[in-house]
Amino acid sequence: NCTNGGTNNDGNQTDNSKIEKYCYNNDSTNCLTCGGLYQWAEAVQYKNGAFNTSPPKPAFAGNIQGICPGGWHIPSNSEFEKLDTVVNNDSRALKAIGQGTGNGAGTDKSGFSALLAGGCISLNSFGGLRDFAYFWSSSEYKASEAHNISLSYYDSVIYFGNYYKGLAFSIRCLKD
Repeated sequence: NCTNGGTNNDGNQTDNSKIEKYCYNNDSTNCLTCGGLYQWAEAVQYKNGAFNTSPPKPAFAGNIQGICPGGWHIPSNSEFEKLDTVVNNDSRALKAIGQGTGNGAGTDKSGFSALLAGGCISLNSFGGLRDFAYFWSSSEYKASEAHNISLSYYDSVIYFGNYYKGLAFSIRCLKD
């Protein structure tokens, strides 16, 4: 099960002014080596009443700081699309050296230094460590889904997707 240290019985992160994260396989060592994993509403810090099952009201506009430090924000889907254009849809340029293999081996030419940290990929289980990286955007797809990008161990494509906000993925902050 994906849990956040027992702050509530269902394991979901909550709007409680504390930044909560999951560590892959509930092992704190994985947070140290790969970073934390966050449900979407936690990542955007419940701004404008955002939750994993409902949209913010009013809808987001501009930069969303969320859990990022001051002067930084969670990229929007359009900012990820710009990044995709800059690196010519080559995920190798986003992956840290040593992440991936063959045609998917990271070169880190962009300095993005993505680690294949996996995620809480179903409501109750982790998956994808060393195989995939998933990064939330601040952009919603619909009330219970948000846009994200993912990178694979095996290939050089940047995948754009929409996943249930209750899953837990990595966050990459962008300087304002």
